Amino acid sequence: MKTSTKLFFPLALTLLLASCGGNKPTSSATGLSSSEESKATGSSKSEESEATGLSSSEDSETTDLSSSESASVSSSESSSAPAHKDDHVMDHPVEITFMSNFSYQSTIDKIIEAFKEVEPNITVKNVKETGGYDDVRNKVISQLATNEHPDLFVGYPDSVQDIMQYNAVVKLDDYMNDPVYGWSRTDKRDVIKNYLEEGQMYPLSGTYSLPFAKSSEALYYNKTVLLGLDLSGIDASINGGKALSEEYINNLTWEDLFDHLIPAIEAYDNAQPADSKLLQGTKYAHKVFGYDSDDNLFITLAAQYGLGYTSIDDYGEGHLDFINDGMKGLMKTFKAAYDHGGFFTKGTNNNEYTNYTFTDNSALFSVGSTGGSKYQISQDFETGVAKIPHAAGQDKKVINQGPSLAILKHDDDHALASWLFYRFLTNPQNSATWAMETGYAPIRYSVLEDAEYQEFIDLDGKDMHSEDGIKAAVAQYMSEIGDDMFSSPVFKGSAEARVQVGALFSNCLLDENLDANIDALFQTAYDNTLKKM
Repeated sequence: MKTSTKLFFPLALTLLLASCGGNKPTSSATGLSSSEESKATGSSKSEESEATGLSSSEDSETTDLSSSESASVSSSESSSAPAHKDDHVMDHPVEITFMSNFSYQSTIDKIIEAFKEVEPNITVKNVKETGGYDDVRNKVISQLATNEHPDLFVGYPDSVQDIMQYNAVVKLDDYMNDPVYGWSRTDKRDVIKNYLEEGQMYPLSGTYSLPFAKSSEALYYNKTVLLGLDLSGIDASINGGKALSEEYINNLTWEDLFDHLIPAIEAYDNAQPADSKLLQGTKYAHKVFGYDSDDNLFITLAAQYGLGYTSIDDYGEGHLDFINDGMKGLMKTFKAAYDHGGFFTKGTNNNEYTNYTFTDNSALFSVGSTGGSKYQISQDFETGVAKIPHAAGQDKKVINQGPSLAILKHDDDHALASWLFYRFLTNPQNSATWAMETGYAPIRYSVLEDAEYQEFIDLDGKDMHSEDGIKAAVAQYMSEIGDDMFSSPVFKGSAEARVQVGALFSNCLLDENLDANIDALFQTAYDNTLKKM
């Protein structure tokens, strides 16, 4: 079995801490721990306490485990069910509404049904909103005036920030840290750190959203054509003069890509007869490398090269940092690659996703969301999954994306019921189920070591022309990049900043006189963002 958990496994070794934390293991992974025998009173939660996730004593505590204790957290040690069927937290009826735009309604409904067994007094109404995440946000905002808004909604941090302007988002730290119904010490260490920190990157201190359906970007490539391709006769520097390999593609830099690999592929293909060319597609112009999201690419390059994008100061004020010589230089580099013909983005492709060109075999690489991996499948070739290119000599960085959950204000009972449902929804068992049925990444380290999940991501015998195969490859990929993921701070105007730098990127590539116009293009993006801050 080929698996890739090397980055998360060391932390997984620290997760068997129930005995240290005083939490009593139980036999099910579907609800609340047996230490939660007391009933919640519905008392109000202070909105003033600082966000910690872990207390300072928990941060500093070290634990030594023997090799025999190196298995992952069992389902009985985290978020487990009450010891007795009447041992539930909510002691009177409460109905809450969960709003999303997910197509995975049957999976959500199954989890809701199981939650009812654990908390029989809580009824969860599952509402599917049509459209995208912005439509969900807009629907929530439209309902705030009449107090008909949902108790939980799915959205990106920018959407949560927009709703925070209405003082409608619950600060979650007291719920997370409550000794009766909060996360156990094991739970806190089990939730993937980068995912949790994303919900703490708002202008106000504290945790205002929590991870759920997480994804990132991956480099999809034509395995059938590329693996084993020998380009040493054209450029001996590529892969040390050896044929292309998974390891080489998984460690590409932008410098290698633009200076060596793309030119060599183009030279090789130009020398082949028509029936032997690497690019055989008929619907689109032939280009080697496509990137779906212009805004993600701009933001990722700023992180990879250590250049400015946005920031928040000590007073919670957002700042725009993307006007700098480094980013202007990168735009010129990518403009040259685009003009050469081997590189393109969605913004330069009539706003059409690059996966269409890729699956037509008119491109050999396509960077796209891990949440949309099924759209990178072709019956004409096997699809490989690798890390996106990175800056030479710099740490690898890949964007943290995928929606989170936020709890909205109604009253204390609704907030507590919503927290209990989120806690159940994302316990180890349900996190694994959600990941396997949807293709989103698990939010817990322990799921990565779960036997059923390991079988799910095992590529042995998987058909890489199929959705099962690509989901397994993406799951392996996501298990490798946890330490490489980054998030940008969220503030009033940060959503507009993303829109503007995406337009800036494509405008730079398309500009016929970029050297003369680049300063004005950057200033326009800056000024347009300021109008929304």
